[in-house]
Amino acid sequence: MPALQVRPTIQVGLYELLAALPAQLQPHVDSQEDLTFLWDMFGEKSLHSLVKIHEKLHYFEKQSPVPILHGAAALADDLAEELQSKPLNTEIGELLKLLSKPNIKALLSVHDTVAQKNYDPVLPPIPDDIDEEEDSVKIIRLVKNREPLVSYLSFCCFL
Repeated sequence: MPALQVRPTIQVGLYELLAALPAQLQPHVDSQEDLTFLWDMFGEKSLHSLVKIHEKLHYFEKQSPVPILHGAAALADDLAEELQSKPLNTEIGELLKLLSKPNIKALLSVHDTVAQKNYDPVLPPIPDDIDEEEDSVKIIRLVKNREPLVSYLSFCCFL
């Protein structure tokens, strides 16, 4: 049984709609070239595949899956450390080599970020103890590639 299963009634209805659309639009199309384009576009297998993928993802999203583990990167590091103390054979060596690759580490890091829903960088809080009598300093925070760029603008208030 597949992990993702979409109700077939929705799929059939959507595919029938895609198949019927060019015929329904025919009275509104001015040229034969446009009509041929519509028939080709709505009959394209890649469009049907994209719709099928979209439906499966939408169905999966409605299930609200919960990650089993939030710290896959730390678990992989612990596993690598544990395996290094074992007698080395080809399988252990291959697994250690895989776990040390930067793309695998990045993949596990992204998994952890998504699992924790931690998409934005954490910025420091704005201080509450600002003296209103002194010149004001405005702190502007820009974030680029998860690296905060901070700029200070100083200005005096004239009343």
